[in-house]
Amino acid sequence: MAEEKDFADMVDESMAIPDRGVAIKGIVVRVDQEDVFIDFGSKSEGAVSIREFYNKKGELAVKVGDEVEVIFDNWVSEGLPRLSKAKADLLKENKVVQENFEQGKLVKAVIQQKVKGGLIADIGETINIRAFIPASQIDIVPRQDLDALIGETIEARIIKLNQGDVVLSRRVHLEEVRDSMRQETLASIEVGKEVTGRVLNIINQGAFVDIGGVEGFIPVSEVAWGRVAHPGDVVSRDQQVTTKIIKIDEGEKITLSLKDTTPDPWESVKGKYVPWTNIRGKAVSLTDFGIFVELEPGVEGLVHISEITWTKKFRHPKEVVQPGTELEAVVLDVDTANRRISLSLKQIEQSPWEQFKETHPSGTRIKGIIRNVTDKGLFVEVAENIVGLVRPDNVTWKGRVNPEDESFEKGGEIEVVVLNVDDKNQRIGLGIKQLGGDPWESAQKKYKSGETIVTGKIKEVRDRGVTVELEDDIEGWIRASELSQDKENRDVPRNISAGDEITALVTGFDKIKRQVNLSKRRHDDKLEKERVSNFMSSQGEPSVKLGDVLREKLKDINNGEVV
Repeated sequence: MAEEKDFADMVDESMAIPDRGVAIKGIVVRVDQEDVFIDFGSKSEGAVSIREFYNKKGELAVKVGDEVEVIFDNWVSEGLPRLSKAKADLLKENKVVQENFEQGKLVKAVIQQKVKGGLIADIGETINIRAFIPASQIDIVPRQDLDALIGETIEARIIKLNQGDVVLSRRVHLEEVRDSMRQETLASIEVGKEVTGRVLNIINQGAFVDIGGVEGFIPVSEVAWGRVAHPGDVVSRDQQVTTKIIKIDEGEKITLSLKDTTPDPWESVKGKYVPWTNIRGKAVSLTDFGIFVELEPGVEGLVHISEITWTKKFRHPKEVVQPGTELEAVVLDVDTANRRISLSLKQIEQSPWEQFKETHPSGTRIKGIIRNVTDKGLFVEVAENIVGLVRPDNVTWKGRVNPEDESFEKGGEIEVVVLNVDDKNQRIGLGIKQLGGDPWESAQKKYKSGETIVTGKIKEVRDRGVTVELEDDIEGWIRASELSQDKENRDVPRNISAGDEITALVTGFDKIKRQVNLSKRRHDDKLEKERVSNFMSSQGEPSVKLGDVLREKLKDINNGEVV
């Protein structure tokens, strides 16, 4: 073996073959389909696999006459020395990597893939030199979107080099750049100044922006004039944005505004949205108290829950409208000072109470469904979701009654009369007693004062008099002084009970109390006069004198004897 080795060394020396692993330069003299032949000053040409001359783009980067750097690898069976361009390139690239590490120079790294804990990048110029970038070293703030960097070329610094393992840090480089810019930026910023920066991170509350080595924060309320559900809907990470400085606190805490770099849309609202005109918009938020409608970017109006529908019952606006729905509404009020616009959905259509008023004037008979019976009245649905009220005093002509004591059934059908419609306050007055004529009006025509005699049952006995039930639910009233001809008994009704039948003379009307004034005393007086008149008429000619009549009466009183 020693002899063979010595012989190989002798051949190398005779052929002027350089030592293995040492880079040499040569000239390309021939290229075929498999190899590239190089004259490197030896008695024999060297061969390099043509595959080693393809660059990173997959292009063949060699031609006859090119000077190339190669390394002697070994001998082949044909007797030609085998050279390697790839090993020469690797040697050269490793030397550059070592120098960059020792001198702290930046390297260009092409991100190739995402792996556990970070990214793999290529930092070689001619060949692939793999390097690892830990996730914590990719940016100043942690990043979640590592996949977005694949294919990108970044600048980084080599922070570790150990037996071919290369570790990079982009964060170190970014921090160095930021620190170098920080003092310059701090010296130039002021409230009201517009600055351009890169979005570093996005959270629910806003976005962090690097404005030249100094970190500023855009609150979500300052991202846009309109409603922003999440800052990420408007800006993205690494995006360059122009913002305005609106506040600088101690400790270099800087608050930025993105929306202030554009005109305030509310400045043109007043002349654009006029009360009682129709507009279109999109439902962007539903709350317990109403619907927020976007009229244009940065301008929203509110449909209060009371202005959503006329009659439909619902517990939450989401039962009527879904977010994102295009809506047509009526502008009710514009308050530019407080940046509020009041809208109405229901005003697009005519009020059902207005419609009902037009189609059902006072006096209209209509059938409805009894929805509730209370001591306050009878609630009757006269149209879909339209309910009117029959008050206790409109149930019967007898007067005010408690509907709960009457024979009304919830859910039953009933005929009523429309009395009035208050469309503004959404109230409908109904009546049942109005289905028939007012007996009081008939009574005033039927009963003649001083002439008509009526008979009825005593309904109630009081110290001042008694009430009498007459026909057609009409009540009569007899004062105590009108009950008897006996003056001693006129002040207090005696020997009279409720339910007794009594006959009296109509003496007048109390229109306020809807009572017929009666007098039993005057009725009795009238009967007495009629008996006297009838008696006198039965005696023949009017030659009969009053003395004769009285004499006859006295005889009756004294059993026929005249005193």
